[in-house]
Amino acid sequence: MTLRTVDVTLDNLSLAPPEVLGTVYWELDRDDCDDPRFHKEEWFSSTLLEWGPCGKLLVDEEPVGFAEFAPSTLFPRVDRFPSGPASPDAVYLSYLYLVPAARGQGLGVDLVRAVTRDLVDRGYRALEAIGDREWAGGWVLPATFLDSAGFEVVRDDPRYPLMRLDLTARREPAREMALAADLPEGWPV
Repeated sequence: MTLRTVDVTLDNLSLAPPEVLGTVYWELDRDDCDDPRFHKEEWFSSTLLEWGPCGKLLVDEEPVGFAEFAPSTLFPRVDRFPSGPASPDAVYLSYLYLVPAARGQGLGVDLVRAVTRDLVDRGYRALEAIGDREWAGGWVLPATFLDSAGFEVVRDDPRYPLMRLDLTARREPAREMALAADLPEGWPV
């Protein structure tokens, strides 16, 4: 398996796993959506123009993972949760999805690292996400996964805590580790 991480663009968005293209859970503040793929593309188009790169694809021969992130103000559903919204100095991780065959191999943490490296390079202080302590599927990320990726609870809720990954402590070591390992550009560190 030769993995690489690429930014999501309008040209490659259609390569994302169909499961994430078929939902706009975080992008829209309503449950009824007649054409989620259209709304997902529309969200990416406006977010790319307004804020910049907001997604990563983890690619082998085909995409096996997808992450989406942006300021929490671009995800209206965050405000529905008692622990939301994300902190003003943080970027919100809305989706992190791996195809079933790619799960259980640490690739989710690799995808989080690719996102954090991007955010560190752009000067952000933290990555936040709402976790689900009773996760049994759905688009709120499992709190156990976020914990294993280094996130810590910053605003607690019995089921949906807001969890944070501080990037300030990782800024220089992450860059130095990448350079020391002589990894190809775009490789998750």
